[in-house]
Amino acid sequence: MDLAEFFKSGILELYLLGSLNLEEAALMEQMCLKHPVEISAEIKALEYFFEQDALQNAIKPSFALDKKMEVVFANLELEHQMSIDRLPLINPFSNPNAWLELISSYLPKEHKLTERFGKILRNTDGVMQMLVVSETDIDEEVHEDLEESFLILKGTCTCTIGETSFNMGPGDFMQIPLHEPHTVTLTSPSVTAILQHVTVPV
Repeated sequence: MDLAEFFKSGILELYLLGSLNLEEAALMEQMCLKHPVEISAEIKALEYFFEQDALQNAIKPSFALDKKMEVVFANLELEHQMSIDRLPLINPFSNPNAWLELISSYLPKEHKLTERFGKILRNTDGVMQMLVVSETDIDEEVHEDLEESFLILKGTCTCTIGETSFNMGPGDFMQIPLHEPHTVTLTSPSVTAILQHVTVPV
């Protein structure tokens, strides 16, 4: 096979995609030995073409997703310097150790805990955040106009949303979908978490 025919065969494209069979791989090796400079140049050209094609046809994130990620990153930045008077929203990337350190002075003494303890940390601008320490399961709830989420700081539990269950431990974050029944079953003596309610705009 001459070089021009080899370039038209599609073998170089398959090589870049990692899809050569044994026969094609043998031919590729043979042609590389015969025409190392030309094939190297063609591979670089194809790599550039694939890269440009991927960039031009990339799916742009929606405006809503862009805004949501802006909020996530802003809250992550805020976590580095948060105080009890300046709390960020919790999210899947929240640092449980930073939150635990912040609320440590509010934790109840173990001998004073009577099944469930709650302390509101924030209740402004449609956002309610509460420190919760519970020794009992959370009964079924359904939220129609509140986006509920929580971040586990200590302990383990199973969160069941509809018919799907999730095992959770320190550092795990859960966002509860609207209109979905959900329960929390403790799998350790107690669970410490940050509970968050965000009012859904009408």
